[in-house]
Amino acid sequence: MQLNSQSIHRWFDQIAGLTIFYHHLIPAVTQPFQDSRFVLHVSGKLRRFWLVHFRKESVQGQLLVREGDCRQCGTCCNLLFCCPMLTKQSRCSIYSSCRPQACKVFPIDQRDIDEVKLCGVQCGYRYERNQ
Repeated sequence: MQLNSQSIHRWFDQIAGLTIFYHHLIPAVTQPFQDSRFVLHVSGKLRRFWLVHFRKESVQGQLLVREGDCRQCGTCCNLLFCCPMLTKQSRCSIYSSCRPQACKVFPIDQRDIDEVKLCGVQCGYRYERNQ
């Protein structure tokens, strides 16, 4: 099969049309879910996973400016799904021994604190707004 210049241009035009179609379709489909707690918690989990495993220097920098202490309320352990290490009293059974790195550094930034606040709880940690 021999491709001539005209068929190549038509092929590129079709791809460009599909790209424009998908560019408009994706926001239209995802718009109803943007205010969803589920979507917020999933994106938060993915963001924290990425930061903890692939942006360690960024996380360390954030920990240097974080203030406050953990209240051990268990709210961060219930974002998206309930951690299996939580006791019936909402306490972490491995808090002082072998917590995962994502748990040790939570909250990484103000977005994490805002996610906890969305659940109706005030996190014991804080970040200054001007940083």
